[in-house]
Formats: sequence, C-alpha cells, structure tokens
Amino acid sequence: MELGLILAAGVALIKGFQSIYQRKNALETDEFVTAFSSRIFGVPILLAALLYSGLPELGANFFLLAIPQSLVIAFTSIIIAKAYKESDASIVTPMYAVSPVLVLATSFMILGETPSLLGAAGVLLIAFGAYTLKINRKDSLLDPIRKLWEERGVQLILVVVLIYSVTANTDKIGVNMSSPVMWPLTIYTLSSLFMLPVMISRSGDWRKKVKTEWKPLALLGSMGGVAIILQMTAVKLTLVSYVVSIKRLSIPLTVILSYFMLQEKQDTAKRIMASTLMAAGALLIYF
Repeated sequence: MELGLILAAGVALIKGFQSIYQRKNALETDEFVTAFSSRIFGVPILLAALLYSGLPELGANFFLLAIPQSLVIAFTSIIIAKAYKESDASIVTPMYAVSPVLVLATSFMILGETPSLLGAAGVLLIAFGAYTLKINRKDSLLDPIRKLWEERGVQLILVVVLIYSVTANTDKIGVNMSSPVMWPLTIYTLSSLFMLPVMISRSGDWRKKVKTEWKPLALLGSMGGVAIILQMTAVKLTLVSYVVSIKRLSIPLTVILSYFMLQEKQDTAKRIMASTLMAAGALLIYF
C-alpha cells in the first residue's frame, strides 16, 4: 500500500508542474486542442513503456470495457469545455474537489474497497482543503453549491465529477484485466480517435495551433503519459479513493510553485490554511 501512495504522490507532483508550465507559457490553444494533445502526445511514452513491460494477454472483456470507457472520456472532455463556457471558472472548478468523497462511495459499491477510519478522514480533509483553495476570494464557501441550482456550468461539471467517480473504479478493473501500461495506452489511443472529429469540427484552425505549440503540447502530453502509468500502477496497489485523494495534492503544490515561480501572492493566508488541511489529510491516509 505504501508504494501505491508514493506513486500517487508522484502523480500529484507531475500534475503540479504541468499546471505551472501551462500557465507560465500561456499556450495559444483552445480546450479541444489541449485535451486531444494531452492524450495523443502521451501515446509514444506508453508505447515505449509497453515495449519494456511486454504485451499482456487480453480477452474480449477488456475491449468491451475499454471502448465505452474511451467514449466516456472523450464525451466528458466536451462537457467540461461546455461547462466553462456556460459559467465562470471560479464557481465551476471547486466542484472537482468533491470527487474523492464520491469515490469513497463508488469504490465501495463497485470494488468493495473500504478505507480505514483514518484514511476516510484523510480523504474528507483533502477534499475540503481542495474545495477551499478553489473558492474565489470574493465568494463564501457555500457559493458554488448555491449556484448548483441556477448555473448550468456547475450542473454540467457535477455530472462530469459523478462520471469520473465511476471511471476511476473501472480503471482498476481494466488494469487488473491487462496491465498498468496496456490499459491507459488503449484508453489514450481510443479516446484520441474519438476526440479527433470533435476537435476538427469545434476548433478553428486546429492544424496551426498544433503546429505552433507542438513542443510544449508534446512535453505536457509526455508528462501526462508518465503520470498515467504511475497512477494506474498505484490504483493496482492500493485503494482507488486514496489514489484520487493523494492526486489532489497537486493543487497545494501548484499554489506553492505559483508563489515562487509566478509571483502569485494573493490570499496567502487562505492558501496556507487549505494546503495544511490537505497535507494533514495525506498524513492520515499514509498512517
């Protein structure tokens, strides 16, 4: 279990650096190009890892699970794009923080996974800390929840979070059917194929965007390829709810890196408090 948590922490580290790199370089692409590129540029990393790990034996059930999972991943990318067009990011983004709590329930129902009391408390602390960090400084803690009844974007992102709470568990099933490399390679490849026509139809001048920004997009995609291998290995070794929660530590890491690298120093006290809550939650999970 400890190795799985260490790998999940590695995912959080990579995600934190990805976020800072993307913000620092201000990529001139839209959400469709970025979502597509984040997968397609991760495929070579996964192929190289497969050459090293070897091709596992695959049955028909593997593909019966992988195809709908890939369709769902492509579909949620479109929903996310629509959510951010419908509502402000300041009230949409905090809703992601509830995903570890939902995964506690879905992993029990789907996989029969039951965390320890300390582990469950840690998951809740991380979720609350992440939610607090994402709240706009002008809003109260309950504002995004209140907006759930009136903001289309918040409603859409909640649908995405609910879907992710299920797909996080089917990831573990897929990994157990194949390997921590073969499963994400299949999902990345298929979801890229499903997303390609969407990007072509919705993203104007997508060829120019990819050609202009291919180097940073390739770097981000490659980092994502490494991160997904670590994540799927962690999922195989430990509870899904723990992996999803530890992965959220990328948020306070981004806050720390933003402070030193991007000189973003607003709301320092709130950020320190929320980051401390998340760190405390991680310690409860580890112990």
